[in-house]
Amino acid sequence: MKSSKIFWGIFFILAAVYVVVSKFGILPDVGVFSILVTVFLIWLLLEGIRHVNFYGILFSIAGFCIVYDEQLGITELTPWTVLGAALLGSIGLSLIFGGFKRKKTVQQFQSAGYAGCGSEQCTGEYLRCENNFGSAIRYINSDDLKNVQVENNFGSLSVYFDNAVVQSGTAVVNVESNFGEVHLYIPKEWRVQNNLDRSFGTIREDGSSIGSSVTVLFLNGSANFGVITIHYV
Repeated sequence: MKSSKIFWGIFFILAAVYVVVSKFGILPDVGVFSILVTVFLIWLLLEGIRHVNFYGILFSIAGFCIVYDEQLGITELTPWTVLGAALLGSIGLSLIFGGFKRKKTVQQFQSAGYAGCGSEQCTGEYLRCENNFGSAIRYINSDDLKNVQVENNFGSLSVYFDNAVVQSGTAVVNVESNFGEVHLYIPKEWRVQNNLDRSFGTIREDGSSIGSSVTVLFLNGSANFGVITIHYV
């Protein structure tokens, strides 16, 4: 989150410099808007590669095609054809390679002692909650919560933490929401370190943490064309 703010801070400073210097005619005649979009698409592409996020990768490439369609001679394909191809390609690649990645991840979780949440009631220190193409609710009932992996694909997943105890004082929740919505219900007494990121997605907070407890919850992950909402209860 901090590195992202630094990136965008430098980006807007350089954009301001370009706006001034371009008036002297010493830079190529490229629109400011095109440069701003190009820098954003480069960032999105690098983030997609870093996180192996096919949606970020293909939609950033589609963005390049739309911005520079005249130079590439593909005006007949923009914008809807390339956007449709990016969407279908992202879904296909995620289903193919995401399955391998998910299988490997599940094996790692199992070897590390993670328990899958196959029903509404989930008990354990290390838990994994997954939802695909549907709606699901998970209630975390733990006497010593340490880590929870939350993944939602093309669906809606609600996870309740109000009946969980964090004896060590800190716990970590890793969240990934792809084309769907994740609702996290967290005790308002907990102190929350929000490290969530987004790629064409939204991060929302309903209410606020009063931080009266010694418990600290670290939220990591991202919303990719999806929504993650934090409800303080």
